[in-house]
Amino acid sequence: PTPLPTPLTTQQPTHSTTSLSTPRDILGIIYTATNGNRWNQNDKWLTSANHCTWYGVYACNTDGEVTTLLLRYNNVAGTFPKELGYLSKLTKLDFRDNSLRGSIVSEIGQLTNLEILYLYENAFTGSIPSELGLLTGLEYLDLGYNELSGTIPNELGQLTNLE
Repeated sequence: PTPLPTPLTTQQPTHSTTSLSTPRDILGIIYTATNGNRWNQNDKWLTSANHCTWYGVYACNTDGEVTTLLLRYNNVAGTFPKELGYLSKLTKLDFRDNSLRGSIVSEIGQLTNLEILYLYENAFTGSIPSELGLLTGLEYLDLGYNELSGTIPNELGQLTNLE
């Protein structure tokens, strides 16, 4: 018989996980990639508590899928893992005023339900991913006060709902 997987409460998720079954797994990867143990607030993260009650997870739908993730002003550092794109039901993502670095991952374009995306006042580098143009429901987008370079992708012209 195949042994049962180790519960998340004792397992340390990694960036290399490719088979993700739950929002809880994805949140665990984000926590690890962004030095969650050093956040100002990380109440209940990686505990047995329902992931919808973890600090910063402000809303989940009836299926337990995360719809709002707000970790602004929280000493979030490190890099966004590509697995962020698997939180496909997100409507609000707010990581403003933290210390995130590296590229804004192209997988962010998979978050097609996003209405609000605040990533300003971090240390992101590289270019703005053209995949942001897939987020046609976006009403608010702020990438300011980063170290982004290059031109604004033409695909962002598809974001006709921005206010």
